[in-house]
Amino acid sequence: MDDGGPLARLRRLRDGMARRGAAGDQIAAVLIERFGVNPRVAFRHAAGLTQSQVADRYNRNWPATVPKTRKDVSYWECWQGPGAGTSASARAPSYGDLIRLAQVYACSVDDLLLGPRRGADSAPIEVSYQVITDILSSLGVVDYAETLDGGGAASITLRAAVGEGSITVRLSRRQFTELLATGGLAALLPDDALAAVTADAGVTDDMSTWRRTLSAHQAGHHLLTPQAHIAALTDVLADVSAVREEASSELRPKMRRIQAEYAEHISWLCREAGDLTSCWRWADRAAGWALESGDTAMGTYMMLRRATVALDHGDHVRATELARAARRTKHAIPAALDAAAQLYQARAEAMTGKIAEARLDGADELLAQGRHRDDGPAYLRYYTPEFGELQRATCYVTAGMPSRAVTILQARITSLPNTHHRDRAVHLVRLATAHAVDRAPDAAAIAGLGALIEARRAGSVPTVTDLERVDGILTRGWPRQPKVREFHDALISAQAAVQPSHPAT
Repeated sequence: MDDGGPLARLRRLRDGMARRGAAGDQIAAVLIERFGVNPRVAFRHAAGLTQSQVADRYNRNWPATVPKTRKDVSYWECWQGPGAGTSASARAPSYGDLIRLAQVYACSVDDLLLGPRRGADSAPIEVSYQVITDILSSLGVVDYAETLDGGGAASITLRAAVGEGSITVRLSRRQFTELLATGGLAALLPDDALAAVTADAGVTDDMSTWRRTLSAHQAGHHLLTPQAHIAALTDVLADVSAVREEASSELRPKMRRIQAEYAEHISWLCREAGDLTSCWRWADRAAGWALESGDTAMGTYMMLRRATVALDHGDHVRATELARAARRTKHAIPAALDAAAQLYQARAEAMTGKIAEARLDGADELLAQGRHRDDGPAYLRYYTPEFGELQRATCYVTAGMPSRAVTILQARITSLPNTHHRDRAVHLVRLATAHAVDRAPDAAAIAGLGALIEARRAGSVPTVTDLERVDGILTRGWPRQPKVREFHDALISAQAAVQPSHPAT
């Protein structure tokens, strides 16, 4: 749109309505109807702001290490809303970004996603399960208050903004302490997500419940320690095994597939807990059950899991062989697995000093296609565009281009919710490595200290192990640097405190 066309007409209409005293939501509704713009564009114009002015206000009100730019606002406005995918020019804003945009535009988050409400009789809005879990998981860090009730007992009130309203949870001090001690997954997820399997329920209903339970643990992986998740999941898996013994021959393969998905997630959790023996025992169990059930996708996924181990050990030849084998399977594989295979091939090539940009870009496109699909195996939902960004950054560090990785990682870390301790730990480790390779010892040490804090909160043992490489680079190059010594001492303490647990197998 040029100044003499629709944009000029839009602005004249907006200015005229504002002079007549029209409210922002009224102006936005008319702009959407007349010009077909999406809600985020409409509310920006209703506020009389350009994209650059929005970025300036955002940065002034919420300063960050990586400031927002006009381009960020453009990405959010090109995004087509809930359920839409992303592209090179369209990216979904985080929930935190939406909250802040709503404050800048003096509207609600719901308005920015779905447009202004048309009245009290509007149809109810469906909110995705992932959005619900993200909001509820933030209850422990938003608007904390402690008061004395009428009986003199201390009570805790937690509030989290949701659209125009909020969720409020009021607990006694004892309940709050117990909630923190147990991780609170059952309290923070919908009631039916962790519903117990009843003896008189049909097997089909049971399978639906088992899948919801696994999805709840996967979506809420940051809410509990690995050990707590493992204990709960192995109990459910025992129920699955018992019911399968009495199931029909038609249902038994389907139940075996569910068992394989549980075993895969338990394998990952065992790795997070530092128990590699149980990790691979569960991985082998998952692969065997997947083969038995005819789940070729799971078999390919486990092959790629072994490719990551080869990458961790610096064996780029073996990693390449496994990634290529995954893509050569005679069965069609999901786009997410094809993307992962290409990313691991790119990481293997980075070990030889080459950046496979075409392969990385191809993987990004595949990951963007499957971003909002919920009909595939739950374990594939970890393969997101953000996963692709992390692999790209790792390639840059490995190939000796750390400054490019720093830019990616800093932007990603600032967008992660504070409650996602495990994800923050992983990204901070990569950032520390990038700074160390880029010969910025203080920055590397600070990122490493942050990773140790997040690892302790998440109970993630691999993070501590991954930081040993960073420590080696720093202590060899800058042994007398104060921040380097501080990080080194903190890492030694963390290593001493880590006692890899060995969950039930």
